Amino acid sequence: MRFRSAFAFDIRFQWRHGFYWIYIIICAFYLVLLHLIPDHYREQTMLLLTFSDPSALGLILAGGIVLLERDQGIHDPLFVTPIRVREYLLSKAGSLSVLSLLAAWVIHVVASGIPQSPFGFSTGIILTSSFMTLLSIGVVARCQTINGFILLSQVFALPFILPLLGYFKVWNSKLFLWLPTEGTLRLLSSGTSAMSFGNYIYSISILLLWNVVIYVWAKMSFENHVMMRIGKGGARK
Repeated sequence: MRFRSAFAFDIRFQWRHGFYWIYIIICAFYLVLLHLIPDHYREQTMLLLTFSDPSALGLILAGGIVLLERDQGIHDPLFVTPIRVREYLLSKAGSLSVLSLLAAWVIHVVASGIPQSPFGFSTGIILTSSFMTLLSIGVVARCQTINGFILLSQVFALPFILPLLGYFKVWNSKLFLWLPTEGTLRLLSSGTSAMSFGNYIYSISILLLWNVVIYVWAKMSFENHVMMRIGKGGARK
């Protein structure tokens, strides 16, 4: 019940501050760009856009939302209610995943039709967006200014874009298999080509594992840096 309330609050907050309208404009820009790209580059460009979209959405918007909530004094009254830190984090990850999933489907359907594997494609978007959202919250909890957050978030996010080097055949390494975004690229590729069962298991497993790890880190970061500042060092777990 508390999660549903927090989730509904986040959706309303995002709608009220125009995030959905911003994403309509972004989707329109992406579609125009894909229309201008030659056919033999379109598939790679579409994958790059659908890869960067949930990553950027989760990483930048989540941090911006937390900073906006802090500036508006929302955290103090919010954590007087029965809501817990885990529900706060999961509602952020869930609500931004919904926005990211809607945008990704619109772009893919208009540009290329229904994904060949709707489940794999959707799972890749959701788990990538939730991972980046939790990473962003863990980072922004440690920052006081938007400039500090933008700089620090890029430092934290940089290692996770390395699998793109393998995808574009610039540089490949078995170490990329330990990064969640390697799973993201494989799942998003299932939108346009067949994917083996083993690849499904690997991709979903690595993303789930990293989501759990980053959730634990983000929760500790939020409790230690945000809850302490609002006099809630003994935050509800």
